[in-house]
Amino acid sequence: MTHAVRSALCALALAAAPAAFADDLSGDWLFETGVFDGNCKISGTFRFMSTRVPDTYTCVFTSEQVCEGSTAYVKVKQSCTAQRIGSRVAIKSKVAEIIEERPFADGLYFADNFIVSVTKKGAELVGGHYDEIRTATARFWRDLELLS
Repeated sequence: MTHAVRSALCALALAAAPAAFADDLSGDWLFETGVFDGNCKISGTFRFMSTRVPDTYTCVFTSEQVCEGSTAYVKVKQSCTAQRIGSRVAIKSKVAEIIEERPFADGLYFADNFIVSVTKKGAELVGGHYDEIRTATARFWRDLELLS
């Protein structure tokens, strides 16, 4: 096979990759919410795992809630399920473990849930975060370093 043919095949395979990304959410993501309660944000790492049911995923993530100008901090491990319908994804979570909290907050943390939309290229999810007491914008994105 000539170098030109191999190059053309590689280019064709890479061009098809975004379409595959757009269809499958499986893998590692980063996420961040917008500001809520005046000065707080939640961010973390997220992993979607496909199931036997099409467009249904199990997921796990670690989130950190930080409130700027405050010593308040919570790090939480959560499990979740995600259902994709078209370009929309609903993520319903359960708190698995409060890893760290400052100052002590009686072990109370509401699970982070999301309703997001897949962007055209499939490398970003945008929408909202909600729990029992607050809402905020939310953004998920694939980190190239997490993919390697």
